[in-house]
Amino acid sequence: MSVNRGRFKGRRSNEPRKHGPRETERTQMLSLNKMTVFRYGLREITSNYKIDEAIASSVIASVMAKASRISIDSAKRYIREQEKIGVCPKEVTDEIYDLLERFSIYR
Repeated sequence: MSVNRGRFKGRRSNEPRKHGPRETERTQMLSLNKMTVFRYGLREITSNYKIDEAIASSVIASVMAKASRISIDSAKRYIREQEKIGVCPKEVTDEIYDLLERFSIYR
């Protein structure tokens, strides 16, 4: 076994740094640390605009699942589809967009 007698056994100063390949690209997703605050904000938005509780709970669950597992963009697409169907008005969509932007991070 060789003994390191005070010598640095790393990269030499004239060698370039080697970075490993990045496995996946970072995407904008919901911050898992602020999940309860985000859920509370969604509940406040749906209750202020008097959306039916059954519809609101399914929309909230879908938005949270898509934003935390897939991406913020997929959650926005889902909200836009729900607006086109007529489940939620334009004002609700805009407020949910703002909420999604506020609680998003890159993961």
